[in-house]
Amino acid sequence: MIRTHKTVRDPRIGLLLLCVGACLAMGAQRVDYLKYRLEAKPGDLTVDRMPSVGPNTKSYQEEFLFTVSNPMRSDYTGTAPTSKTFDVEVFLVEGDKETSVWKWSTGHMFSNVVTKVTVRAVHTWKPREPVVWSFKAAEVKDGKYRAVATFVPTGNKQAVANFAITSTH
Repeated sequence: MIRTHKTVRDPRIGLLLLCVGACLAMGAQRVDYLKYRLEAKPGDLTVDRMPSVGPNTKSYQEEFLFTVSNPMRSDYTGTAPTSKTFDVEVFLVEGDKETSVWKWSTGHMFSNVVTKVTVRAVHTWKPREPVVWSFKAAEVKDGKYRAVATFVPTGNKQAVANFAITSTH
């Protein structure tokens, strides 16, 4: 028995497939495959609240290591509206309330120019300068803290690091 198939071609189906393909391609450009990481060093910290003798009060610091990794085989290129491509902000966490205690960008000057940022394929981006929060024991409370790093070129995607500050008396 010989069967013959009749192919029906409807031009609307081709148009529909073209539209679906275009939508998928547009959506693929918006997918963010970058990996964001923030590390606080030393992390949990104990400060000495004993009164010091002399003019020099001991200071402490947390260094934040913010990285954006691109695991893909193609470069990622994005832009920031100014020369500020990232920021790090530290919050004191008290229950469900977060209070900002430090922000890296405060006091920095940024050019008002669109800045292109590229994260090369299978490479990692990091800030050009160390991100360090320096403080004295009297300037902070004991408690839980959350650092939030923001990467501007990807629409402010974030990474978080939690740490605690405790004290000896």
